[in-house]
Amino acid sequence: MPAIAPRLRAPIAAALRGERAVLSDLTDAELAAFEQHGIAPLLFAASSAPQLRGAAMRASVLEPLRLVELRRVLDGLRMQPLILKGTALAYSLYDRPELRPRADCDLLIAESDRAVVAESLAARGYEQAIDSGDELALRQASFSRVDPFGVTHVLDVHWAITNTPVFANALTYDELAQRAVSLPHIAANARGLCDVDALLLACIHRVAHHHESERLIWLVDVDRLRQRMTSDQHREFWQRAAERRIAATCETMIALAGQWLERTPHDRAGDWLPADALRDERHFPDRHQRRAAVLAANVAALPTWRQRAQRVRQLAFPPRAFMFESFSTRSRAALPWLYVWRALRGLARLFRRVGE
Repeated sequence: MPAIAPRLRAPIAAALRGERAVLSDLTDAELAAFEQHGIAPLLFAASSAPQLRGAAMRASVLEPLRLVELRRVLDGLRMQPLILKGTALAYSLYDRPELRPRADCDLLIAESDRAVVAESLAARGYEQAIDSGDELALRQASFSRVDPFGVTHVLDVHWAITNTPVFANALTYDELAQRAVSLPHIAANARGLCDVDALLLACIHRVAHHHESERLIWLVDVDRLRQRMTSDQHREFWQRAAERRIAATCETMIALAGQWLERTPHDRAGDWLPADALRDERHFPDRHQRRAAVLAANVAALPTWRQRAQRVRQLAFPPRAFMFESFSTRSRAALPWLYVWRALRGLARLFRRVGE
């Protein structure tokens, strides 16, 4: 994520807390940074800065089309998915859903429903993206459709909360479904995570998928969830975090959100947990370590040596369809050389740091 200029830290913190703010003389680089951090509509709502009007208008125009499409998808499925992350939070945490930008809609399903969901989406014009075939590290499928207005709708359908084996079983579909809540502003049949589970997922997602990214909209999600939670919910959150051995991961995320939004610390891990709870943690490399460490952690997290060998084999030799798609070719003669090139490129990347 691009850095935020020091002169803007205080007004942005106020805006992200929902207060009025003054933002003027914004540079093109600063405007681009706001877009990448996902906070441009929020900043416009708080400041009415003319330079942010375009981003806010785009979000306002797209949101009704997204909602109609999501309702269409939910009505057509023969099972009830859980709506995750940005879309669920947009309709439950924010004054208006267009204030919470997002590129796709995340759905969580039971793994046994994968075929049913794929069939239902195909019948409604969705195309499934070709994936790498890496079954032990890819627990989602991406589907897309272009509507009559030319808007591309992307659904990421997950059957685990994260692709990363280290965290994949920290929260399961069955338990999340038992605690799920209604999302009536989306549809009568829409369900999402309760606040405690949504906060746990937000903390896991930042580490497992985005290597400790400081994207500001994710910090706003965390802050708004915490501000809405009761004391009992905070206690339940930390107890559940300790049980899943992610308390230190959650503490880091919550501290960062509090620092950015200039909140007085409250209901932190130390208020609810003994000190040793933060030491009993799932190990996952941070963004300063090599990518080889990430691969090693993910392989080691698999329960059997057979699965670990399968993970490495699938990583090294993805399906031909994936190779043809990745390298924009259909030449069978070139395929062996493409595998060699991919392997060399992959080996070189293993020595780069995660944050690079």
